[in-house]
Amino acid sequence: MKNYTIICFFLFSCMIWSQEIIYPQYTYKKNVNSINTIKTDNVYFFYFKEVQYIGPLVKNISLEYVENDRYSKLLDHNYRYENFDTLNDELKKREYKDLRIFVDTSQKTPLSKTDIDSTKISYADRLAKIDSLNAGLKLSKEIPLIIRYYDGFPVTIYNMEEKERLIGFGNNIILELEGLDKNHQWKKIYGFRRYTCGTGIKFFVLKPKEIATVFEPRLSGNFKTKFRYRLGNILSNEFDGSINDKYFENKD
Repeated sequence: MKNYTIICFFLFSCMIWSQEIIYPQYTYKKNVNSINTIKTDNVYFFYFKEVQYIGPLVKNISLEYVENDRYSKLLDHNYRYENFDTLNDELKKREYKDLRIFVDTSQKTPLSKTDIDSTKISYADRLAKIDSLNAGLKLSKEIPLIIRYYDGFPVTIYNMEEKERLIGFGNNIILELEGLDKNHQWKKIYGFRRYTCGTGIKFFVLKPKEIATVFEPRLSGNFKTKFRYRLGNILSNEFDGSINDKYFENKD
């Protein structure tokens, strides 16, 4: 009985530790409760899976949304351009031995979109200011911007292998979204996103025992179902959400 108790305690301890690995606590630098977030029903609105954190696993991670789809300073130590053929072959195969994908919809990590506030500047003035910036001049008056925040949650990838594994290019992790249709069949909502022009785009890797985090939008729609993310042959945990049922059309 004593040995059985010890084993149970050991397994329970492992379970608690694995939960800490699976779900790091992400803290948004701006007070989340003060942000008015909205939802989108457009699965293409946040097209690229931009890296928000990459590095060692820690229990608490403080970050803010990075809005840059082609390059991220966060990835400077993870970009790879040597052995292009090997990396490209790994991208095509997308077969992993021990990567984990964890979705935690209980956490709130807003995404943002920054646009020029067209109500406060004319189109002609906007072009003139942009031309001045391109010429290296300092603006006497900044271009007015408007920032909109969207409801989101973190998706974390953990590399439990003993070697680097390719997970994306530019600033875009090659995650795909799948959902259960009305016939309870898993269907691909979209494949991994690609750039229309790949000039200057580099592959990037996830090093052993590193995690990478993206923020994903919490979609709205007329159909409640379950979702999961896929990275090659690796699947995330399933989670509940909503989507417009049109995205399941012609997905055979």
